[in-house]
Amino acid sequence: MAGETLNTILSAVSQIFAPQIKRQWNRTTYFLGALNASKGVSEGKGKNVAFDVEFTGATAATVAEGADIAASEYTTDPVVPMILPWATYRSSFQISEQEVDALRSAMGTADALMDLLGERVMNAAAILARTIEQDAISGTGVDSNGNPTLIGIFGGALTASGGYGGINPGTYSEWAANVIANGGVSRSLTPDLMDQADSQIFTASSLPWNLIVTTAGVVRKYVSMFQTGTGVNNFPLIRMNDNPAAPAYGMGVPNNAQMQMDALMFKGRNVLRNPVAPSGQLAFLNTDHIAIKYLPHYPTRNEFEFFQNIGLEGSSGGGEPVQVTGIPTRLIEVAKTGDSHKISMRATLAMAVTRRNAMAIVKDIAET
Repeated sequence: MAGETLNTILSAVSQIFAPQIKRQWNRTTYFLGALNASKGVSEGKGKNVAFDVEFTGATAATVAEGADIAASEYTTDPVVPMILPWATYRSSFQISEQEVDALRSAMGTADALMDLLGERVMNAAAILARTIEQDAISGTGVDSNGNPTLIGIFGGALTASGGYGGINPGTYSEWAANVIANGGVSRSLTPDLMDQADSQIFTASSLPWNLIVTTAGVVRKYVSMFQTGTGVNNFPLIRMNDNPAAPAYGMGVPNNAQMQMDALMFKGRNVLRNPVAPSGQLAFLNTDHIAIKYLPHYPTRNEFEFFQNIGLEGSSGGGEPVQVTGIPTRLIEVAKTGDSHKISMRATLAMAVTRRNAMAIVKDIAET
C-alpha cells in the first residue's frame, strides 16, 4: 500500500483564501478629486444648470469738447444665458439572497466577499465615479444612445469654435477657449509651446490658470525637458528626504501616495497626469471657473427603508488612498420580484466651464 500524500486527500480539504481580495481595476478620479478640493462641486437645483454670462458690449471713446451724447454712445455689456442639461449616471447589480447568506458563513473566504453587498456597493460606486471622470475629461455631451453626458474638458468644453452651453464664440468671441493645434501633425512638447498657451491665457483673460491635466506620456515628455544629454547620466539627482544626517537621493520626480508628482510644476502650478486623458493633449485649467453641480435626490416614502446617500470616491483598487469627488449618489433597492436583491446607484449632475478664455488646450503633442 502506497504512503499517503496531501494530493491523496486534496479534494476533501477545505480551500482557504487570503482575507484580502486582490482587485485589479483602476478607477481613479484625479480630475474630480482636484475639482472637489478647489470647492468646485456643489448642489444644483431646477430643470438644468444655468449661468448668466457677460460679454463686452460697452464702449468708451474720446469726444469733442461740449459735444452732445450721440445715440450710438449708449452701450452696455450683454448678459447671455449659458444652459447645460442634467446627465444621469447609473450602476446597478443583482445578487441572490442565497448567495448573500452563503457567503456570510463561508469561513476561509476573502473578507470583502463575506460582506458581499458591501463589496458590490463599493464596486458600483467606484465604476460610477470613474465613468463620470471619463466624461468630465472627454465626454461629448451625448452618448451612443442619445443620452446626455457631461461635456468634458477635451470633449468640447474648451474649443475655439462651435457652441457650448448655448453660446457660440462666432457671436461672442470672448467665449472661445485658447486652442493650440498643429493640423493633426504631432510635434515635440517644448517650453515655448507651453509658454504660448500661458501667453494666450494672459492676453485673453489675465486670469491665472492653476492646474495642468494631461496623459502620463505627455508628462514623461515634460520631465524629459530637464535632461541635459543622453544616456543614463542625463537625469538630475533629486533629494528624496529632509534628513540632513542621512540624505537620500534618486533619479526622477518623486511620486506621492496617489501616484502623482507633487514636485512637478510649470510656472509654480501642478502638472496632473490622468490615465483617461486623451493622448497627445494637454489642458491648462482654472478650476475656479469649472463647476460641477449635482441634483440632490429626495427619497419617497417607499424608499426610506433602504435609501442611502453615498459619496463617490475614485480608487486604484488597492484601498487607500482614494480621490474624494464630493458627488453624492442615491442608492436604493428596487422593487423585489423574486429572491434577489436588486440594487441601483444613481447620480445626476452637470459640469460647466464658465470662463473658457481663461484656459487652453495644446494638441498634437508627440508621446513617442
